[in-house]
Amino acid sequence: MKKIVPAAIALGGLLCSVMLPGCIPLSAFTKKDNYAPIANGDMQNQRDPVPAIQKGQQGIHYNPRDWVASVYNPSQIGNLLTSSGQTGLTRQTFTESGGDLQVSLSPDGKTMAYASTKFSRTPQICLQGVSAKAVQLMTQDNMSDMMPAFSPDGKMLAWASDRYGNWDILVQKADARPDSKPRQITRSTDDDIHPTWSPDGRFLAFSRFNSMDGNWQIWVVDTKSDTISYLTEGLFPRFKPQLAKSENGKQAYTLLYQRNRKRDVPWYSIWINSFSAESNGSIEAVNAPMEIVSNDKWAAITPCWSPNGEYIAFATVGKSALAQWQARIYKPDDIWVVRTDGTDLTQITSHSAPDWNPYWAIDPNNPDDPNGRIYFTSERNGNPNVWSVKPIIAGMVAMK
Repeated sequence: MKKIVPAAIALGGLLCSVMLPGCIPLSAFTKKDNYAPIANGDMQNQRDPVPAIQKGQQGIHYNPRDWVASVYNPSQIGNLLTSSGQTGLTRQTFTESGGDLQVSLSPDGKTMAYASTKFSRTPQICLQGVSAKAVQLMTQDNMSDMMPAFSPDGKMLAWASDRYGNWDILVQKADARPDSKPRQITRSTDDDIHPTWSPDGRFLAFSRFNSMDGNWQIWVVDTKSDTISYLTEGLFPRFKPQLAKSENGKQAYTLLYQRNRKRDVPWYSIWINSFSAESNGSIEAVNAPMEIVSNDKWAAITPCWSPNGEYIAFATVGKSALAQWQARIYKPDDIWVVRTDGTDLTQITSHSAPDWNPYWAIDPNNPDDPNGRIYFTSERNGNPNVWSVKPIIAGMVAMK
């Protein structure tokens, strides 16, 4: 039976995106420049397949296979990137049928892992060099595999799969054969998605949909003892690349994630939280959750860390005319960056096509550069493909 999430808000970025709790009226959107609606004859094919009234009143059918749909028509959209917050725009993948999404980079910045529908209608995990075009199939089955994440040493890959009936977290060697059997990390009857590795490789954090109350939660599993612990409400967690020490002298692990405020217009905002761990794998929060960035006019979603842990990249949702016209409230507009103290907010992309799911990696050609490169999914050429830019952020330039 399909699950129904109790109302809809943009969060963006799974294969194409995800549906989350909270209801955003279309009046919350504002117009984006340089957009001309598609002719009426093509409107039916270009609209979001989920009716707006269902989003606003009945909620969204919770079916991640629907997230791969591409409804963007590039013939009506300009192709110029006007943001001053980036340089060196590069197209990394070249899919013309299906799409490449949810990119993750190896620790050395040389290899991309992403979910792709170029080979089948269900997403599969692919590997590709950042300077290459050859694509290796990591998984190949009739089910869906998505949201890959490299381990800190680059030897393992975690991802979400529905091959066992609902969404679970799986782990496998990054160089394993496609027909080899991965290790199943979670076995809940609720859906588990979006894994992220701790910097020491000990823990995997992930998002779990609580079917009892309709909320997304963040859970943490010790890969050695299989101990699973609840941390907080939220979605799309990312471990900070660096460890720290808590007040009791234990290792402190910091997670970045999105969460809504549960009042007014419930836009998602970006938060961080930290925990320490016991020898048996159980965890304990070491501080209260902290909100980093929010805005009344857009949702801040799918965050990721800069390689040095000083900045955060995220996507925004809610202001484009394309989203308004399609009643599409789940696919993000642009990529932004902010310092972890909430200052130095910088817009990185401003194309009128959707840009979403950022991943900030080191530049393999210049590994000492703190700016690195931001990889993201964009439909600026029609189909979802992976692109990258070198961010230009005033605070990071001053840090050099």
